[in-house]
Amino acid sequence: MPRLLAVPLSALLLLVALSPAGAAQTKAFVFGTDFTTGSLSAADLSPRTPHCDVSGVNNDASLRFYDGRLYVVNRFGGDNIQVIDPATYATVKQFSVGNGANPHDIAFASPTRAYVTRFESTDLWIVNPASGAHTGTISLAAYADADGNPEMDRMIMVGPLLFVSLERVDRNNSYQPTDTSLVAVIDTRADTLVDCNAALPGRQAIRLQLKNPFTTFQFDRATSRLLIGCVGFFGALDGGVERIDPVLLASDGVAITEAALGGDLNDVVWGDAQTSWAIVADGGGNTKFVSWRAATGALLATLWNPGGYVLADAEQNDRGELWVCDNSFSSPAVRVFSAATGLPVGSDVTCTLPPTAVTFDAPTGQVTGTSPAPFTLALSPPFPNPVRAHASFTLTLSEAATSRLEVFDAAGRRVRMLLDGVRSAGRNTIAWDLADDAGRRLPSGLYLVRAQAGGREWTRRVVVLD
Repeated sequence: MPRLLAVPLSALLLLVALSPAGAAQTKAFVFGTDFTTGSLSAADLSPRTPHCDVSGVNNDASLRFYDGRLYVVNRFGGDNIQVIDPATYATVKQFSVGNGANPHDIAFASPTRAYVTRFESTDLWIVNPASGAHTGTISLAAYADADGNPEMDRMIMVGPLLFVSLERVDRNNSYQPTDTSLVAVIDTRADTLVDCNAALPGRQAIRLQLKNPFTTFQFDRATSRLLIGCVGFFGALDGGVERIDPVLLASDGVAITEAALGGDLNDVVWGDAQTSWAIVADGGGNTKFVSWRAATGALLATLWNPGGYVLADAEQNDRGELWVCDNSFSSPAVRVFSAATGLPVGSDVTCTLPPTAVTFDAPTGQVTGTSPAPFTLALSPPFPNPVRAHASFTLTLSEAATSRLEVFDAAGRRVRMLLDGVRSAGRNTIAWDLADDAGRRLPSGLYLVRAQAGGREWTRRVVVLD
């Protein structure tokens, strides 16, 4: 399959919301299961009125909403996508995504083009959700670990780019995390893999700092960052919430650690840098619904601690409500909290089977907007550093621009012009042989490398050794 460099960011949309502007949400959908049978229930948001067991579904499922339809991803043992009319709760279509595929998610480029992650396969499927037809395949085999499978899981669309989390766990060793987890990026305009780091050979995915991405993607509109919860090894406080830059196609660090949250990370709901939420499991196997602050990387409060490993999913609607699923057999319920106060509001939603997942009647996993993204410039750290023979830099541009890359000595004198001209959008690798403009080898010492383009500037330090 051909590979693409990072696409021009003028083709992306300004990241301003998780879903397009449209009608306010009116309904919640709840998946319940006793792990033998499954059921779909619904609830009106105002007044909060439950409609229990409106449709039968698989006993392992996840829920997505798009273009006026509810999509039930029937996972292990189901291996199909069930399309439900949210008004009548009738199943209008149900189509297979391959026997034994164990689909985990569906994401939409259009009403007739969608993508399905298949946890037991290396092949991501392209489907027509209107007809149920399998229309194409994108191999993610290049990102597999030693067991031959990348364990593709959750997805989110950012403009024309599809981000796919790859757990890369060892199925031959109790699904323990391997060396690295990744996020693959696909340009849905051509259904080709995007190379996220052209400085390295092959088609590079985004390399995460943490392991085992386990939650759905979230989006921070203030900083235009994706976030995903990584659980690492279950029972060890080695995970956290990792930020991803969808413009530079790289990890942007950790917003909060599992150690700060006080348990294994099971779910994340992004609010803003001051207050967000998570479901964590402590060392005693008790799940808790907590609030946390990304600005300080600190835990704020425990909002619900029902005891036992029972909290399964949390989602926020456009009314500022947090719906949290308690799937215990003794007291199953969806409890609703105020995002503003952290206190329960109104009565719980209870139906027949323990609730495990919830979503609302608004597009799921879609980051869209209306304006072009602003121009961005980035200069990677030099490699290697210190350097004895040759150094390389990666200049990343959001769109083609006249660019300069200059080397200065410690006294501020320019000693080498490495680049002066138009460079294309994406990652541009520039090499330096440690010589000045006259071709003379420079002496050892500290040097500054400055990049300029589009009115932006970035400086890196490099140490030259004899």
